[in-house]
Amino acid sequence: MKENLTREGSNLTGTSNKDQDVAMFQEISDYEAQNKILLIEDNPGDARLVEVLLSESDLLDCKITNKTSLTDGMEAMEQEDYAVILLDLTLPDSRGFPTLEKLLEKFPDANVIVLTGLSDKSMGVNAVKVGAQDFLVKGDFDSDLLAKSLRYSIERSGVLKRLELTQRIAHIGNWEFNPATQLLKASDEIFRLLGIPVKNTLTGTDLEDPASPLHVFQSIHQETLLRKSIKKDIIIKQPEGERRYAFVHCSVNTNAEGNLVLMGIMQDMTERKKAEMEMIRSQERYQEIFSRSNDAIYIANLMGSFVDYNNATLELIGYTREEVKMLDFHSCFFPLDRRMHFMKALQQKEDINDFEVEIERKDGTRRYCVITATPTSNAGLLGYNGIIRDITERKQAEEMRKSRDIAQQSAQMKEQFIASVSHEMRTPMNAILGMSNLVSQTNLNEEQTGLVSSIKQSSEILLGVINDILEISTLQNGKIQFEYKNFDLHKLLSNLVNMMKYKAQEKDLVFELHVDDSVPKIIHGDKLRLNQILNNLVGNAVKFTDSGAVRIYIKNVIENDQAVNLHFAVEDTGVGIPADKLDAIFETFTRIRNKDRLYEGTGLGLSIAKNLVEQQGGKIGVKSVFGEGSTFFFDLAFEKGDTLEVIEVIEKEENLELKDDGAIRLLLVEDHKMNQLVAKKTLTKKWAKINITIANNGQEAVELLEKNIATPFDIILMDIQMPIMDGYEATNHIRTKMTPELAAMPILAMTAHAHISKDEKFKEYGMDDFVLKPFEPNQLFHKIAKYANRNNK
Repeated sequence: MKENLTREGSNLTGTSNKDQDVAMFQEISDYEAQNKILLIEDNPGDARLVEVLLSESDLLDCKITNKTSLTDGMEAMEQEDYAVILLDLTLPDSRGFPTLEKLLEKFPDANVIVLTGLSDKSMGVNAVKVGAQDFLVKGDFDSDLLAKSLRYSIERSGVLKRLELTQRIAHIGNWEFNPATQLLKASDEIFRLLGIPVKNTLTGTDLEDPASPLHVFQSIHQETLLRKSIKKDIIIKQPEGERRYAFVHCSVNTNAEGNLVLMGIMQDMTERKKAEMEMIRSQERYQEIFSRSNDAIYIANLMGSFVDYNNATLELIGYTREEVKMLDFHSCFFPLDRRMHFMKALQQKEDINDFEVEIERKDGTRRYCVITATPTSNAGLLGYNGIIRDITERKQAEEMRKSRDIAQQSAQMKEQFIASVSHEMRTPMNAILGMSNLVSQTNLNEEQTGLVSSIKQSSEILLGVINDILEISTLQNGKIQFEYKNFDLHKLLSNLVNMMKYKAQEKDLVFELHVDDSVPKIIHGDKLRLNQILNNLVGNAVKFTDSGAVRIYIKNVIENDQAVNLHFAVEDTGVGIPADKLDAIFETFTRIRNKDRLYEGTGLGLSIAKNLVEQQGGKIGVKSVFGEGSTFFFDLAFEKGDTLEVIEVIEKEENLELKDDGAIRLLLVEDHKMNQLVAKKTLTKKWAKINITIANNGQEAVELLEKNIATPFDIILMDIQMPIMDGYEATNHIRTKMTPELAAMPILAMTAHAHISKDEKFKEYGMDDFVLKPFEPNQLFHKIAKYANRNNK
């Protein structure tokens, strides 16, 4: 658009100003129809929320583009104009105020709305002071507030564009001359009118040359100083010989410093002097009413033949200008009874307001519309003026709102279903694995040992499936939280190799790790998530490779003083992936079928890896030849770390022992009979002197605590989901309504809700720690010993 304006504005002698004005008005219309929004947000959940809120707002013409980094966002702004920028200040490649400052430095005229967190409201206020137009707090705005803020930005952008174009269309320029300093400042339109290059500031010397078009200011200023104010028409001779007619208004004023200045405006009147009044009326009618309207506006006779129409009319019905010459427009109205009602009202010369009808386009599709029509008989024409407003999007929006409500309900049901299934499956799994552990500690023959081992292995596979389903649900809902700390990358890779090499040895595979010397030892990032990504990729490589090798490569791609970008690749000589499946391999529940063999798994591992990589700002991909092997690779950026901030200390085995040889009193609050048995048997096998009391729900636990004040318990194992009173309610009651001695008692959550370790809701209710079902015995022993010993100090 900018290039077109420059070209048209400079063509003072070729194309007529009338044609330029029509083009400019059309550009305004095109601009107003393109309310493009750029969302620079790396969180998929927040980005999706903005899209959903926009879909339910009344901003139906908005087109939203999402970029996940500041670099990608600014590249998009270089390629395309956007009415408004929604900017998250925390991005993978930029954080805080520098994010806004970088963008405004490169695009000072951009309309920016900053997105902040609940804890960063002050940052939003400061962002507005720096140059942002507005700020929105994530999680604290709805569709109406979002639409209001966007509408203001869009309207502001449109007003600025219209103002710029209006000045060009009106061919009006302004100037200011200071007689004391002999300095003259003029707008670009003045220079276009004079036909000379634009200069920021002119001096009195520039005005003295009689051959220069600028010389005209000499007489204007002299006359103004004498008369204080003048209004007159002048003739300007451009350097190329073109004569332009202009109107000038100049007057004596005082500026802010109290100095005398001459201020004036100059308007190009050439075309107005040449044009006839009818042409002016035509221009006003077509440009102001037809060209600038997004609604279809037309004039037709009573038979439905067009007399005149705007471009929006053609866009609505889908016909060309040649085709509409033979068209009976009324034949496009449906249903038939509505068409007859409309024509009857016209014949009776009745005004028609907001008449709903379906209009059939040339391609056979129909649009829902409302028509306002006024009968007319100008210049002997018996017909009517019509305005059509297309309300199809409004009706579609109503359907979208219904679909959104259904989708939200479906998502909630899905989340509730997954959580419920997880809990219901983990609860019996705890009994199965617990009983298997107990049985394996008894005297078994070789066959029995093998059977128990098979039960445990199958249970662990099923538990892995449950964990994968929960993990992908958390990732897709945008609830994943990353913890960035310094860690030893080489140690992580060594542990990975030690864990995977046995599986590779079972299949007689070559298993190798190749790390470039330039890869740093200590880096700053999320150790757990990196390990999870590599485990998924390497585990898959070993699973799908029956012969040959699995190799891991890590190299340094880009490095500076603060950060390093690492490239990870896992290469195998396995079954490979068909070319037509490569695009779908990272989708959830995708499994490559092999007619000769069925591989275990959910098809979620690669989807989990992809989500973990991309939510940290990285990229993941795959190269594969079917039947020959695959290479999965990903890039991640890490900050450099000089030393380990946290040294993980593994508790010594003797710390698992309770004081007094395990002679403690433990209250087990659990409603599931089998899990009561598993927990009791597991603990008594470890500590023969342990005294275990069982409560079937939270209410029983509270009553037992009140009855045993004289001989209090040393620790409580508290299930969460129970009838009558659940674990959260019971813990809250103990912490807030019981004696200080009882309120200080260690309480460990023992639950099948896998999300408890992520949202840490147990801490809000005063629980000290948790053990996840199905529990690993040593973990249970360690945590009981840790808190019971502390309580007995």
